[in-house]
Amino acid sequence: MFGDRITASCAKRHHSPSDFHLINNFSQPERMFRSNERGCKELYFEGKHLKLKNLKLKQIQNDYLYNSIPAQPEEVEIKVSTLRHNTDLQGYRGIWDSEGFKKPLRSDSSTRDLVWWSPDISRLDITIAEEQYLNNEEFYDKVKPFLHKFTSSPAFLASSRLGNFRFSMPIDQLLKSYKQQFCAGRNPQIRVFETVVYKQEVMYSIVIHAPRAQDLFSEYPVLQKSQDAVCELHEDTIIWRPQAMSKTHKFRLSPNMRPIFIPRARQNYMWDNIGVAFHVPHGQIFKFSQAILFKSLRLCEGAEPKLTSEEFVKCDFGHIRP
Repeated sequence: MFGDRITASCAKRHHSPSDFHLINNFSQPERMFRSNERGCKELYFEGKHLKLKNLKLKQIQNDYLYNSIPAQPEEVEIKVSTLRHNTDLQGYRGIWDSEGFKKPLRSDSSTRDLVWWSPDISRLDITIAEEQYLNNEEFYDKVKPFLHKFTSSPAFLASSRLGNFRFSMPIDQLLKSYKQQFCAGRNPQIRVFETVVYKQEVMYSIVIHAPRAQDLFSEYPVLQKSQDAVCELHEDTIIWRPQAMSKTHKFRLSPNMRPIFIPRARQNYMWDNIGVAFHVPHGQIFKFSQAILFKSLRLCEGAEPKLTSEEFVKCDFGHIRP
């Protein structure tokens, strides 16, 4: 696949709505269900980024959503300057041969002609976020690094469930190329796209499109700069404010900023993520030279549950990012 969505969708091909324990309450028109391209049911809210506390008010029956998260660093800001596009061997060959990214099949709607990327978060990004968190909390005592113990969800891991091939590029490079190729030199428009609820993940997406495609996306609000927003774009950097950073919590945070091990059986929790979708009209390609593709290409370790029909490539893996 040239343009797989980077998200923790289902590992199996077929699920019923009951697998997600969702109440199909049609009295709330903004709540809708669909089957994604992997045959999995999704609950989604268009044009909104609903925080976990707001989702709990929607009467969604999901045990993970209502599990009380142990004490953790709250209101952490992750500054995302690099995005990644993970794919399998078939997708890699398609990207390399066509020198770019596209959605291989025609969508049922032009608004779904999207190429998906996700945050590529480095260890340095976590360190910077921790330092800012301590400053915001006005905590100036020296402490050992702790935030990495609370950022263990798939959104922060270097592994991939979509295949071993990763294209990683700076946001400013992606935006500059998109502006040149699709916007005739004008600035692309960036909008709040959806909140999508899976069995154990909430994914907040933004869509980037050319000004000439404004009619397609006019019902989606422009992404604003706000301290209360799930994410915002500031000087070619996405500021992401995750609410649930771990899939399972092995630690709780003490008042003196020390991670305390929780000696009990693991409990699963909801985790959140963000997705960045570039609108690439059907028949077009978001192009990059093979030199740029080669420079951005990494091999990453496969993770379960696998979201592709291909087997993972067996090889040795080095650093993804420092």
